[in-house]
Amino acid sequence: MERLPPLHSPRIPQRRDASNVLHSLVLYPATFLLLLLLMPHSTTAFTVEVAPGTAECFVAVATEGDDFLGNFEVLTEGSYAPVEVTVEGPDGKQLWRAADKSEETFSFEAKANGDYTLCIGNGAKGRVDDGTTRLVGFSFRTDVFVDEDIASEESIRRLIELGNSLTKGLTNVMDHQSYMRQREDLHASTMESIGSRVLIWTVVEAVVLVGMAVWQISIISKFFEVRRAV
Repeated sequence: MERLPPLHSPRIPQRRDASNVLHSLVLYPATFLLLLLLMPHSTTAFTVEVAPGTAECFVAVATEGDDFLGNFEVLTEGSYAPVEVTVEGPDGKQLWRAADKSEETFSFEAKANGDYTLCIGNGAKGRVDDGTTRLVGFSFRTDVFVDEDIASEESIRRLIELGNSLTKGLTNVMDHQSYMRQREDLHASTMESIGSRVLIWTVVEAVVLVGMAVWQISIISKFFEVRRAV
């Protein structure tokens, strides 16, 4: 079982067009400030290889009232039947479960202080084991959102609620972008391997064809030489 890094450590991914975005936001100071408040405090997504018939578990520490946000996606192609993802609270009770799915998201509020455990199973706990090792991308974090108590008017309160909802969606989108990049790398590696094999077999086929042609010419030449001698 592995313990995840500090969940509230800020990590803002860099983008090539970041300067252009910031330049536009500076024109609207109020909007820029609000977006900074609504940005997720952690955008770290992880990947793990889960061996057949086993489960990998990760622990995150939370306090009562924290908002948990997470998701997963199976990056290995094929059947998803062996995959089962569960979340358990500090008391060992199951808070969330997903099975037979390639991807899913979840969110809930921590009801008690302690360790919350995310387990990713691959043919474990009585599920079908097809002997395939699977690569799974996932995130499991607590996010601190803007406190609604700071708003004194109904319109501002609704804006903050909407911002918190958009923050959850944005976090999931960023995680899935990370998964897509890794899946793209897997596909590129597969295509490169296939291309190498096709090239090798093409060369082998050409060598065999040339060898057969030389052999046939040799046989025919010997046949006519024997006829001429007779």
